[in-house]
Amino acid sequence: MTTHTPNACPFCDARNTVHVPLLEMKHWRLYRHADPTPIAGWMMLAAREHRSGLEALQDLESAEIGLVLRALAKATQEVTGADRIYSITYNEAVQHFHLHIIPRFATDDRTKSWALADFYRSVASGTTPAIDSNEATRIAEKIAAQLRALLPNL
Repeated sequence: MTTHTPNACPFCDARNTVHVPLLEMKHWRLYRHADPTPIAGWMMLAAREHRSGLEALQDLESAEIGLVLRALAKATQEVTGADRIYSITYNEAVQHFHLHIIPRFATDDRTKSWALADFYRSVASGTTPAIDSNEATRIAEKIAAQLRALLPNL
């Protein structure tokens, strides 16, 4: 069993300036995806406490996640106009439970299914331009405000 070191986790390290929460709830924090990001509205929902994965969530965290995810998907869809909302988690590069919430647009094949992974890698490598950082932040802040309105008690 590995021991958790808070400074080694970007979601736990208070000094981290890349992952700054836009919204804090009882058990969850909402972030926009760090730059470079391919799509405005690409969000991340992370457990407030360090959890290695879905299987490690506590009962109250598990009870809330469905409500939070549904509201976050709705907020993301309303703000971005996306046709669908994807949610994925790997928790490999950062072994702190977090979900990626990703807008899917029918008019943009790069956001369809597994093509999204190629699009992400293309932006990460600099082959394809990332979305403007200010635009990504503007959209993320709107999503956070919409989520806050949908879940005022969390």
